[in-house]
Amino acid sequence: MIHAAHPSAIHPSNPGVSQIVSQETQLSVKFWGVRGSVPTPIASNQRYGGNTACVEVQLGEQRIIFDAGTGLVELGQHLQAKGEPVDAHIFFTHTQWDRIQGFPFFQPAFTEGNRFSVYGGTAPNGASIKHCLTDQMLQPHFSMPLQHMRAQLTFQTLTANKRFNIGEVLVETICTNPVTQAFGYRLTWKDYTLVYATDTPTECVDSALLAFVDQADLLIYDGTYSDLGYLHNTAAGEGLQPWEIGLDIVQKASIKELALLHHSPVQSDDILDQLQRDMRDRFKNTNVAYEGMVVSR
Repeated sequence: MIHAAHPSAIHPSNPGVSQIVSQETQLSVKFWGVRGSVPTPIASNQRYGGNTACVEVQLGEQRIIFDAGTGLVELGQHLQAKGEPVDAHIFFTHTQWDRIQGFPFFQPAFTEGNRFSVYGGTAPNGASIKHCLTDQMLQPHFSMPLQHMRAQLTFQTLTANKRFNIGEVLVETICTNPVTQAFGYRLTWKDYTLVYATDTPTECVDSALLAFVDQADLLIYDGTYSDLGYLHNTAAGEGLQPWEIGLDIVQKASIKELALLHHSPVQSDDILDQLQRDMRDRFKNTNVAYEGMVVSR
């Protein structure tokens, strides 16, 4: 079930979207940032939002955060306002700017008593996730080093095809892109399965990825563009569009619901509205994700 967390995010093209959802549900997925590459706080992007990728998942007692784009900043403010200790797991797909640029501004990480387990693969240059996050907070890039974060931080470098548990949640990993060394994650909790797979190649549907996402209740997929692809002036109609790959995956892997994020900085609200209409003509349980969108049951 899709809900809007705030009325300004509701789209006329989204029938079935309601204004208010209880935040007490045991299963909740909230989109705090949906853009790729750079934040785009401009008028034509206000309904879908301009913050870069960050998705919060609540499964039972576990809070899991995917990526730390600028959407993480607002999530951090939300968690701080609760006035309660925060215990969460942060999973990075990779460490390009749009996935890490919110991390230095994540307020709960500077608060003693909070706990964060941080996960990510090895970067193409061999750097661990801890090394990458530490580097971006060093002078001259940032004024406050990671060591100033007072929360308890633990770092785990992951490998592809790994399985482990976080409480009752089973986590599985896959390398979605050998060039960027990006990872995808599959979460299984009770009878619900969510897959977060972004930065995927757009040439064809990969058989390993199909097996990884098979029968998922929700697939969060990066189906609007590839990193910086909008700069290449590709001729219209040349090859499959990323969202078409996403629909192909949905049909072949029997996915129940699809949500797209990682929208291009040049894709306005109107363009994304049209994209959603086009996609729903082929698969009705599709949502082009916008900031504040909540999936729950």
